[in-house]
Amino acid sequence: MSDWEGPLDALRWHWDSAYLISFFEPDNWVAQRRDNRETLRADNPVDLRDLIVADYNANPVSRSAGPGADRPVPPSCAFRPSRAAIHAGPRTG
Repeated sequence: MSDWEGPLDALRWHWDSAYLISFFEPDNWVAQRRDNRETLRADNPVDLRDLIVADYNANPVSRSAGPGADRPVPPSCAFRPSRAAIHAGPRTG
């Protein structure tokens, strides 16, 4: 087990329903709110936990988000015709 795995698991255990929590070597600890994607960054897990607690106390994150709320939703790619095309009717010949 790496030195960072224990603290990362502990942060996720307590905060994963409200924040996406990641570690990027060498010392980049990141928590992203699940509701609005605001990002918190710290050099160590203790400082990140303190930032999460302060952020959550100031503006609690809803923990009742539905499944998939942790993944971005791609924009719709459906083509919508203009009003003029709808009212003009079908093309002929």
